[in-house]
Amino acid sequence: MIIQLIISGLAIGSVYSLVALAHSLIWSGVRAVNFAQGEVFMAAAFVALTALSGAGRLPALPFGAAVLVGVVAASLIGLVIYNVAIRTTSKKGFLYALGACIGFSTLLQSSAILIWGSTGEQFPAQISMVPLRVGSIFIAPQDLFIMGISLTAMIILYFFLSKTRLGTAMRAAAQNREVAGLMGISHRLTDSLTFMVASCLAGLAGILLAPKFFVTPQMGSMISSKGFTAAVLGGFGSIPGAVLGGLLLGVLENISAGLISSSYKDAISFLIMVLIIMFKPEGLLGVKGGRKA
Repeated sequence: MIIQLIISGLAIGSVYSLVALAHSLIWSGVRAVNFAQGEVFMAAAFVALTALSGAGRLPALPFGAAVLVGVVAASLIGLVIYNVAIRTTSKKGFLYALGACIGFSTLLQSSAILIWGSTGEQFPAQISMVPLRVGSIFIAPQDLFIMGISLTAMIILYFFLSKTRLGTAMRAAAQNREVAGLMGISHRLTDSLTFMVASCLAGLAGILLAPKFFVTPQMGSMISSKGFTAAVLGGFGSIPGAVLGGLLLGVLENISAGLISSSYKDAISFLIMVLIIMFKPEGLLGVKGGRKA
C-alpha cells in the first residue's frame, strides 16, 4: 500500500514541481511573486479543453495540438501579467506588484466564469483509466503519463536554461541583474521570457491535472498554493529545490491521506510550509540570502 501511495504521490508531486518551478523562476529572475499563477494554470486547462472539443466553427484538435494551444495561451497570459502587473509597478515596490497580481488573478477567474461558466467541465481522459497491476501494486496509467510528461518538461527546461543563449541570459540576469545589464542583456527581454517560460510550466501542469479533476474557474487557487509551498520547501528560487520540494510534498500528502485521513491533506502541506519558514527558511536546497537559478 505504501508503494502505491508513493507512486500516486509522485504523480501529483510532479505537477506541484512544475508550479514550484514557475514560482522559483519568477522569484530568482524577476524578484517577484506571481499570485495569478493558479489562474494561468486554470486558463490553460480551459483553453486546451476548448481546443480539444472544438468551439463554434473551429474544428476539434488532437490532444497534442490542444496541449500546445493551451501552453501557448498560458505563455501569452504570463507575458501580459508581466507587462501590466509587474513592469508598471516594479518601481513602486513589492506590495504594489503583489496587489496587481492579485487583481489580475481575480480578473482571470471572473473572465473564466463569464466564458465557460462556474459549474466546471470534465476534461476527457486521453489515457486508459484501467489500472496496471504490478504484483500486488495497482498503478494508474494516468499517473505514469503525468510523471513522464512532467519529467520531459523538466529536462527541456534544463537544456533551455543551460544550453541556449536565451536561457543563459535568463540565468545571468537572475544571478546579477546589474552585471547582466552592463553586458548588454535586456532586463525587459529576460523578465518577459521568464514569465512566459514560468507560465508555460504552470499551464502544462493545469492540462496534465485536468483529467483527474473537474476543470473549474477555481481549480488553480489551491494548486498554486501547493506549488508555492513546494518552492519554499525546496528553497525559494532554487530550480532543483522546486523539483525536490514538489515531489516530497506530493508523497507526504498522499501518505498522510492514505494512512490518516484525506481531510488533513491540505492542512499538512501548509503545516510543512510553516515549519520550514520557522526552522529552515532557506529551504532544503536554498542558500541563505542568495539567489538560485
